[in-house]
Amino acid sequence: MDDKKLNLQEISSTMMQLFVQDVLNRNNITKETRKPLSDEQKEQIKKVVADLQAQVEEYVKGTKKTEEDVPKAEETTKNTTLRDMLKKRKNDN
Repeated sequence: MDDKKLNLQEISSTMMQLFVQDVLNRNNITKETRKPLSDEQKEQIKKVVADLQAQVEEYVKGTKKTEEDVPKAEETTKNTTLRDMLKKRKNDN
């Protein structure tokens, strides 16, 4: 569990670095031409990152729950044939 979470964090970090680097390159921003961020801007960025991390964690938790529910449903459909399903439907009516 912790390994998966750590791996997701590493992937997210790498993706963010690539995205930021791409944006900077497209706008021709280098170390020499960039402006320093104010403390307020730094805090806003930290809040955005924290919000995104919380959203990702909620999403991951939601997908884990659905993944746990799906195999149960698949097991019941794998074990029954079309003939058995039709017989069951006929008996239910």
